[in-house]
Amino acid sequence: MIRRWILRIRKNPNDSGSTMVEFALVGTLFFLLIFAVIDFGFLFYAEVTLQNAVRQAARYAITGNCTNTGNCFVNGGTGNRYSTIVQIVDDYAFAVPPTSVTITCILGSCPGYSGGGTGGNAGGPQDTIQVTAHYTFHPVVIGKFFSAGNYPITASATFKNESFPPPVN
Repeated sequence: MIRRWILRIRKNPNDSGSTMVEFALVGTLFFLLIFAVIDFGFLFYAEVTLQNAVRQAARYAITGNCTNTGNCFVNGGTGNRYSTIVQIVDDYAFAVPPTSVTITCILGSCPGYSGGGTGGNAGGPQDTIQVTAHYTFHPVVIGKFFSAGNYPITASATFKNESFPPPVN
């Protein structure tokens, strides 16, 4: 049966090369579609991962803690809150490294602490803070057809700090 099928394909000289041309046309569109789906999948993955990283960092920031011992509210100190919160964003966004992370005290007293530090401006007790991260996605396929190939992604989370003990100046 297979032998008859092969002989039938070989006997028609008018079809020589047409199958290859058809496959080249359809195959190109098919593979373009497949890689575009993969690009969009990674784009959504990057958005969700970055949002989760920012949310986890903000959840940590509201506690008033830092990972190192010492005063968390002195800039450049061993326990700087700002660098700790940025490190948490980097840790949770391992596959999507943010291009920039900002931590802003947006509501409250936003006090300055000893040595001119503000804990990276992550605020004091009961202050409202916002953690924002930016990432630029460079797609492989869809970037060739849309938006000059760069898709900026921004994720932010806003929380009110807990009533942690104020720092010692």
